[in-house]
Amino acid sequence: MKHVVKILLIALLFPGLASAQTVTKSHVPRTVKKSFREKFPAAKRVEWKPKSDRNYEAEFSLNGTDIAVKFDPKGKWLETESTASQSSVPSALQDTIATRFKEYKVVEIQTLHRYNEQHVVWEIHLEGANEIVKAQFNGDGALLSRSAKPKKGKEK
Repeated sequence: MKHVVKILLIALLFPGLASAQTVTKSHVPRTVKKSFREKFPAAKRVEWKPKSDRNYEAEFSLNGTDIAVKFDPKGKWLETESTASQSSVPSALQDTIATRFKEYKVVEIQTLHRYNEQHVVWEIHLEGANEIVKAQFNGDGALLSRSAKPKKGKEK
């Protein structure tokens, strides 16, 4: 019983801890749902998640592609992130990866479409001997950002 009370107190005092959890559609603002339906009318089985930045993310699959779409609380579309295949990566970007990350294995490829950017951003997750890298590129292969974290068990 003490553990139940502690868990309830933590949930009440720190609601942000639950932000990675899914929410029911009824907890998503009407404006967000309306914007989502206008942008993705064919989407089925949508899973909604509140984000720590107070935005909402809808996750679903469409035509075999996993998609995550983010909206602000007023329904403004912010970003669409979609899985992509190796064969869809532009050749200039493939050359950059082969040169700059030759010791790494590509783990995941995603495209990012953002409201404030005209061009697609390519997010590539790579695994090296000691680290996992998340790098973002433009279609010409220019590195836009890079972050890395040690592989589990490889922390120094």
